Amino acid sequence: MSRAVSHPDIGELERILKKYAQDFAVSNPAAKAIFRGITVIGVGVRPILDHFLFRTRQPAERVLEFTALGYEKDSSAIVLGHPKNAVSVYRCRCLPAVLIEEAQDRNSLEWVEEFGDSAPYVMAVRVDDIEESTFHLEKQAVQFLRPGAGKSGEEVRAIAAMPFPRNGRASTVLVLAERHAGNMSYYAPDFWNKA
Repeated sequence: MSRAVSHPDIGELERILKKYAQDFAVSNPAAKAIFRGITVIGVGVRPILDHFLFRTRQPAERVLEFTALGYEKDSSAIVLGHPKNAVSVYRCRCLPAVLIEEAQDRNSLEWVEEFGDSAPYVMAVRVDDIEESTFHLEKQAVQFLRPGAGKSGEEVRAIAAMPFPRNGRASTVLVLAERHAGNMSYYAPDFWNKA
């Protein structure tokens, strides 16, 4: 059971989420390209963040950072595709969702062993049109894994940028998420690995 806060400190939550996003962009070239663009026009990162995904062996412990600040589990959330591991979705008002993946299969357990669970594995930013966004980002040398998830005209679509490797393993992945009609479903972690 989560220990929800009746009046979450939205300012503190925004600072925490912004720090996660900035740290993610330091080592992930795709995220860096996006942040460089929004910084130039002064938008800031918070309005475009869709969700973070944290991979952990201890989901009940890992989520405490967020539930202590007002995030609550969304039992009605839908995770599309076929997740290899259990995924829980947490929400707080209009802030980006936090997804917690319980590492169970060999690949995700090895990932947690190597990188830990303090930083997100996936950061997703919201875009209006995936084709247009990938077109402009590819001009900045950002490569994408194709095909993405979902088809043109569907309510939820996503595409992953080439994972940023560290020690021969994908350490972080930037995802572009296109949403319509208020659909707040999420694709399973590693949706880009169809096998």
